[in-house]
Amino acid sequence: MNYISNLWLGVATLLVLGACSTTAPVTRAPAQSQSGLHLPDKVQFLQTDKRWARQTLGGSGESLESDGCLVTAAAMALVNLGFQTDPGDLAYRLKAYGGFNSRGWLIWSGLEKATSGKAKTVFYDRKDDAAVRSCLSAGYYPLVRFNLKSSRTHWAMVVRESKQGFLIRDPMVNSNTPIPLSSRTKTIDAVRCIGVRT
Repeated sequence: MNYISNLWLGVATLLVLGACSTTAPVTRAPAQSQSGLHLPDKVQFLQTDKRWARQTLGGSGESLESDGCLVTAAAMALVNLGFQTDPGDLAYRLKAYGGFNSRGWLIWSGLEKATSGKAKTVFYDRKDDAAVRSCLSAGYYPLVRFNLKSSRTHWAMVVRESKQGFLIRDPMVNSNTPIPLSSRTKTIDAVRCIGVRT
């Protein structure tokens, strides 16, 4: 009886741990080149992708298409860190783990819960270039908040620093390569970072 209980416990643990990744996520040391720090850039997700655009954020009724830039940017960071997910899957997992408030805003601890504690989020009170560099140096993906020309709040994921400044993957911009953050904003309003717990 004890053997069977232990066997089922082991199977359940493997299912939980494997739920959000096919391979064990690894902490990635940033590469350093003459132009600056950079992290792997393996995926681009758009919040308007028809596969998940209409999916809602928690119980808010807000959709990934209209308000899902942060979830979309977080999904890109997680995939780059070795997790298997996408914006639709991540929104579903976050909802299951109480990762949204009533307005559909991300509760950051939900990202850690949705990855069985493997992902780690880091917050900065500062909202400057040094905070972004600190994340990149630690192998964490910086997510930066800024205002669009329409005055709406928006989030994007930084993947590298170059002579042009920080380069980002923007959930609203379809581009084969990362684009300069400076093409979207002149100021950063917040910095949050996603990495792998060691």
